[in-house]
Amino acid sequence: MQAQWQPSLYRTINMTYYSRGKRLLRSADSKLALCRNIRHVRLLKLGLAEMVYLFNSMVAFIDIALPDAGPEIRPTWLPLPDRATFHVVPLPCMTQLKQLEVFLDRSKDNTTCPYRMPSINNSRANLAQVCWIAARSPNLVDLNLKSIPVMDDRGLRLLMTTLTELSRLRTFSLSLVAKASQWRHLGFAIFFSCPTSIQKIQIDMQDTATDQHLATASSIHERDRTDQNHGFNGGIDEDDNNVESPTLRTERLVNLRELALWEMDKSTTAQNIVALFVHCPSIEKLTISNIRGSYDTELVAQIVGELCPHLRHISCRGWKGEGQTKQLPFRIMSAIPEHGLREINCHSSSFVLNDAVARKSFARHSITLETVIFDACVGVNSRSLAVILAECPNLVVLQVTLSDHYRGPALHLEDAISAPWGSNKFRRLSLTIGIPVISPTDAKELPYYLRKGPAVLTEAETKRFAHLEKFYKQIGSLHELEYLDLRVDMVNALGESFDDTNYEHLSFPGLLSLGNTRTGRVGYLGLLSGLTKLKELRGSVYVRADETEKTMGLREIVWVDEFWPQLEVAEFFFENEPVNEPFRWLQDQRDIPLLQLSTSRL
Repeated sequence: MQAQWQPSLYRTINMTYYSRGKRLLRSADSKLALCRNIRHVRLLKLGLAEMVYLFNSMVAFIDIALPDAGPEIRPTWLPLPDRATFHVVPLPCMTQLKQLEVFLDRSKDNTTCPYRMPSINNSRANLAQVCWIAARSPNLVDLNLKSIPVMDDRGLRLLMTTLTELSRLRTFSLSLVAKASQWRHLGFAIFFSCPTSIQKIQIDMQDTATDQHLATASSIHERDRTDQNHGFNGGIDEDDNNVESPTLRTERLVNLRELALWEMDKSTTAQNIVALFVHCPSIEKLTISNIRGSYDTELVAQIVGELCPHLRHISCRGWKGEGQTKQLPFRIMSAIPEHGLREINCHSSSFVLNDAVARKSFARHSITLETVIFDACVGVNSRSLAVILAECPNLVVLQVTLSDHYRGPALHLEDAISAPWGSNKFRRLSLTIGIPVISPTDAKELPYYLRKGPAVLTEAETKRFAHLEKFYKQIGSLHELEYLDLRVDMVNALGESFDDTNYEHLSFPGLLSLGNTRTGRVGYLGLLSGLTKLKELRGSVYVRADETEKTMGLREIVWVDEFWPQLEVAEFFFENEPVNEPFRWLQDQRDIPLLQLSTSRL
């Protein structure tokens, strides 16, 4: 039985150290067991301390098994082994390893780690150690390196050489720590070192100036290397010339399907960008970060559209274009062959998206677009959202959420009902609706829901409720909807936010009420009876908001139980806020695990 099942236990190994956790490298017996089963390991996750220990273990094994190992196994750039104060169990290289993930997280406290070694603070040695471990794994198909410091050209050449030799690599994800002024150069060098087998490349950059933990580690290393009591552990040849520059790839990456680009500085030119995309004829998913520079956006977009005709997904992460570059993502949409794009996904980005740009870019892919996400983005106006809603008949996901520092983008109520929505296939919908505020004509005038019946609505209120009813009917017609997040933003006549009240404390007028004929109070909850597949309801639905507290009672809750049978989450209460009657009754009606009515805001 043990012989049959033990190999499966070692296929996936997570060695990441936690101070209170029991991890594989803390036990001599478990390390010996790993040595016996190391040929079975296919997926390996390493933290900083684990990576350094594994390096020393592999070097120790080679010193025993191959005492006269040549430079192909012990290259001159390889760091010296650490002078450990404990026994290091020799481990053979993992020649059958398929997936390797290394996270050099220096923010974690490794001081109490029982297998911590001195070179943990030597960032140059750490990069060489990672490269050597990867190079000794010839069957790698997935390599994920996080928080990897590249301090000089020598380190870059090591990383480039390692990549060129991994001929079976299909997925490469790299989070690099380097000087911001070097990002463009480093990114291009790494990109042109990836083998032709690669199918997915993701490169991120972090500035060394913002990494305090790396600076602390470097100062500790400089202190230790001159400390006669410790010696120079993890020693590394300071001569940059002992690492040759690899021959860069000239063949196109015909197998590359996904590309996530790194942030580039103002020195970036159109020639730089085009030179990169020439090598990406088959990409289907493109993620762009901030690409600054004075390049011709229209020209770059046109060339990208011609070079990459198979683009299906475009994502933006932290896009902060300047001038005409603000529209680059949408210019690319307009340049690629029509009716090919399926998804546009933007996070924490700033650009210019008005109705004219939306008609040119989104309408071009109206038949195929299924997912549109603007998460914490600036520069998306209301009319552009109306164009997207009207023009795209196959939309399944539309998510437009706010940032902590910016109230928009909001879809104004009049724009939301200006034309019938093209899609009735929505499964996820997140919108902030700008509802015009109505200023009372009399200081003593009460809100409509507090007036004694029969309530008489003003002309402005009647007009607003007519618009709201049309909007609620539109929402109610989305019979495939599973996730609904609707937030209120009260706006003035210019469409600007009227006050700073958070959406959680606002209500959609009449939405969570069935109305009252005796008092003349309006209610539109019944218009949502078609949402029988609804699982999550979020947004401005807090039941203790002024209006909802006065208009939502037992009758509405019984209605929710009847018409929303699949509801699992509703933001009726704040997180950890007690759920009162009659909402507890609603929870008791469900056979599913407890219906969440008191939940954290997203």
